[in-house]
Amino acid sequence: MEKIKEMSLEEKYDKLFDSYVLTEAMYYAFLEELGVLDKYYDFSAKLTKEIMPKYLGIALKVFTTIAPGKALQQLTDQMVYSQQSTIPLSNIELTRVSDREVAIRIKNCPILKRARDLVKKLGLDIDPKFICDKEVKVSAEASKGFALGVSMRLEEDGCVSTLKIK
Repeated sequence: MEKIKEMSLEEKYDKLFDSYVLTEAMYYAFLEELGVLDKYYDFSAKLTKEIMPKYLGIALKVFTTIAPGKALQQLTDQMVYSQQSTIPLSNIELTRVSDREVAIRIKNCPILKRARDLVKKLGLDIDPKFICDKEVKVSAEASKGFALGVSMRLEEDGCVSTLKIK
């Protein structure tokens, strides 16, 4: 019996990453063609809003009124930690503007780079920043009602997210 080479962890990661970006591109192109992209964003924001308190591990509404600086620090640390599943820490720049505001800059975003590569390979007539646009719309809507303001500004090769405790 012939021995098959085992795939390395790095190769598995690359394949999963490509699959994720490809799936997002297909959803975007398909939903845009159907004219239901905004409904998809609304639905995603609704589900994100429901899972946020469970995902963050804190009752954010209560915590932000008692210790807003600590809540924002904990939230930011969790976000940056989670982002490392797709973005190397060296590409993430965290600036604590105050105890109630932080800015997270993503430089040379590998997600955006993969989206550009896949859109080009597939010949899709869509802006590769579609994947960023989803995050902007869903995050801003999902954060409403949690005493947290989220905004995002797209840049050429990444983005800057600002989180503010209201």
